[in-house]
Amino acid sequence: MLCDRHHRVISYLRISVTERCNFRCVYCMPAAGIQLAPRAHLLTYEEIARVVQVGAKLGLSKIRLTGGEPTVRRDLPDLVAMLAAIDGINEITMTTNGVLLASLAQPLKAAGLRRVNISLDTLQPERAAALARRDYFDAVLRGIDAARDAGLTPLKLNAVVMRGVNDDELADLVSFAHSKGAQMRFIEYMPMGVARLNEQNKLMTAREMLERLKTHFDLTPEQDGDLADPARGWVCQRTGARVGFITSISEHFCDTCNRMRLTAEGGLRPCLHQDAEVDVRSILRSNGSDVAIEQAYRDAANLKWAGHHMNDVIPLYSAKEMVAIGG
Repeated sequence: MLCDRHHRVISYLRISVTERCNFRCVYCMPAAGIQLAPRAHLLTYEEIARVVQVGAKLGLSKIRLTGGEPTVRRDLPDLVAMLAAIDGINEITMTTNGVLLASLAQPLKAAGLRRVNISLDTLQPERAAALARRDYFDAVLRGIDAARDAGLTPLKLNAVVMRGVNDDELADLVSFAHSKGAQMRFIEYMPMGVARLNEQNKLMTAREMLERLKTHFDLTPEQDGDLADPARGWVCQRTGARVGFITSISEHFCDTCNRMRLTAEGGLRPCLHQDAEVDVRSILRSNGSDVAIEQAYRDAANLKWAGHHMNDVIPLYSAKEMVAIGG
């Protein structure tokens, strides 16, 4: 069993398969993108699978594929199939912008992917193009339908809410998600890297969002939610529409965190907001043993903070861009 020094059990690994993305979202990266790592620095699928195999022996059971945008990496279903074959891995999910799902949803499902979270910050095409700095709105909608039709469910749609930008669409987004049989999840904006300086990126708390939504939906808290899930769920009693709030800023959930991250370059990262990594790529490429990889997991777990608001000395947010970590 893999535990951190605060006695939290780590059972969930979020894997960034690439730093590349076909979007340039205003809350995620600069308009010009970021300096990408050389392709040779990225872990191969075989290397990723080996890290997961060792992690599974330590109790890892859930994998989420992230990026950048994971679907831009070639032959992604091959990686899913490799991970699905590992004993102890019970669930493989993915976060995606949905643009390429129209062609990939069925192959990913067949390979062993269970479900997806799809980013959907707005229902207005012009606003979507402004937020993503790319005009792919129709492709995202097709991707949502493809995911649902392929059985990548329960489907979740994610929106990063920014005051004065898309906070006027909360009720519309909930209704749209419900029409697709999906849960809408609202994420508080997290100021990371250079993107935190964008004047559009203004925090609206989950509490404010909930008060607005209560004028449209009779929402009550979910009674059977997973305590390790960062989203706190609510259900509309009248329609059955489900809403989740990820309160990374206003109400931290560090005490129930069961997550660790593997960056595309092979860094085991204990926390999204913590500038700390343990280099596992060097172990893999120097013929290191599984015991050495296991120790890398334990070293990363031992670095994990109790929470990312510990004192005035420790910075709250990572200086690294979200896209380079794997959110």
